[in-house]
Amino acid sequence: MPMISLQDETEMESFWAEMATRKHKVTGAKEFERLAAVAKLVLVLPHANADAERVFSVVGLNKTKRRNSLALDGTLSSIMTIKMANLEPCFKWETPSDIIKATSQDNHADRS
Repeated sequence: MPMISLQDETEMESFWAEMATRKHKVTGAKEFERLAAVAKLVLVLPHANADAERVFSVVGLNKTKRRNSLALDGTLSSIMTIKMANLEPCFKWETPSDIIKATSQDNHADRS
């Protein structure tokens, strides 16, 4: 069996896919089917809980005693989505030129 080298972690998925489909030359049975299945289960586990902790931290900063009526499936969810996406603040957003052009054309058409 030739050795398979992994250049980087992006090849990990293809490596285990190869191991899952590799067959014995004589019997034709899959050689590493169970090992590959276990590896796939292990590889989907998160390395750490930093992402979950970050979410709880942001929730704690936004759902305070003064803002305790924020519903998780409403306003709080929207706040969380915006904050976790690391978007620029709204006052830094610039309207794309094609939208400005389309809007100005519509305004001229409405005046006629």
